[in-house]
Formats: sequence, structure tokens, C-alpha cells
Amino acid sequence: SSTLALRDPECHCCAISGFCRLRRAMGASPSIPSAALASTLSAAKGQALKKAAELISKADVFLLCTGAGFSADSGLAVYADVAEVQAYKARGLRYHDICQPSWLFEYPELFWGFWGQCFNDYRNTAPHEGYEMLDRWAERRFRNSKVADSLRARLAEQRSQTSGGTEPSSLEPYDVTDSAGAFFAYTSNVDAHHFDWFRACEIRECHGNTEIYQCSESCAASGIWRAPLDHRFVVDRESMLAPHGAVGGASPAASDEA
Repeated sequence: SSTLALRDPECHCCAISGFCRLRRAMGASPSIPSAALASTLSAAKGQALKKAAELISKADVFLLCTGAGFSADSGLAVYADVAEVQAYKARGLRYHDICQPSWLFEYPELFWGFWGQCFNDYRNTAPHEGYEMLDRWAERRFRNSKVADSLRARLAEQRSQTSGGTEPSSLEPYDVTDSAGAFFAYTSNVDAHHFDWFRACEIRECHGNTEIYQCSESCAASGIWRAPLDHRFVVDRESMLAPHGAVGGASPAASDEA
């Protein structure tokens, strides 16, 4: 679902990694630890990594639990920072004020401006290399082990019993063609980046994600669906409002200029 963000020659992050993780519309930048805290964490890093590696090497099952801090490594603002932009400050709005379903009906331009820009940022940002690293560990140690085969068989049996043996619905936004083995990912993040690296059957999202939509009223469409892969919302960067009736663009460059 994600694409590389545009490279900025003046950004130190771009120079290091090849794509920008810091320049986002939502929030100035991810929060960073103080110098004192960073020093403390750095001093303990070696011992912590050694302990983590030891535990993972002995584990039969790997349950990955992630939150906003995991997305911050990709350059996405955490909850405390995501609404820290001038347009919201001028209205006296904080994150918890904006995240109210009532805005969808009372002020849809504000609702779609906020969530539309979040959607754009998530899609225009590449997941950090930690996802690839974890996927490699899962493939090497937890997807194809004897424990994984046993768990997969039990999960498949349970799914067959609860579904009555029916085939997965064609309306499902992500293809779930198998049962998880011994690797599971549980996340509160709504950027859907887990789906870029892990299998759909391995992922559980407690808050859902911004990729998935459903009709709030009786209409021809039913079930839930994923937004088209080339879609971006049109959002005015100064007001952070989505103009009424505006049609989304089809490329990151178009959305950045909107």
C-alpha cells in the first residue's frame, strides 16, 4: 500500500536512507528522546539486544506487539504530534478533539481533511527496514517450524468450524488464504504498513486502519472495501480542509501539490 516518499536533497534523513522520513504534513516530525534519555538508552542497547536475541532464539512462538512508536521509525508522527499543525492550533483543536466521529456530519471538510491527510502520509511513506527484518526472522524461525504447522492446522480447523466451510468473501479487502503459523502481529497502528510485509492471516489490528471503508447508510455497496491503490485525498495544506466535492488525485506528487 505504501510508496517511497519524495527524496529531498536538503534533508539529512534522505541523504542517509534514500527516502524522506521526516517531511510530513501531519505534525512537524516524530517525537525524539532528550539527549540524556538517548544517552541512557544507547548505553544499554548492546545488553538489551543480546537479551532479546537470546529470547527470540529460544522461542516457539513470536507475538509482535506494536504501537505508534513503531510507525515513528518510518517518520510518521505519533498521536501526540499528529495534530500539531498551525491550522488546528488556530482552531484550538488537539488530536482528541479532531478524532470525533461527529465531525463527519458536522464538518466533513475537517473530518476528511484530517483523515485524508493521514491517509496520504501513510501511503506516501515507506515502512522502515525493521519490517523487513522482522519478516525475515518470521520466515526463518516461526512460519515453517513444527510448532507453526501444528498451530496452523488447529487454526484452520477452528476457522472451518466457525465459517461452516464457506469460502472467504470476495468483499474482503485483504486476501486471507492461509492460517498463521507461529508468528503473529498485534498492532494499534492505523497506517496498514504491517500488510506490506506480513501475511494478512498473521495480523490483528485493534483500531482498524485508514485503508478500509464502508457505507454508513443504505447503499448499493455492501461489506467493507479498500480504497483504490492509486487514490489520494485532496487536502488544502494551509487550512487542512478537504474541499467539498474535490476528487482525489492518483499520485503522491499530485496530492503533495494539492
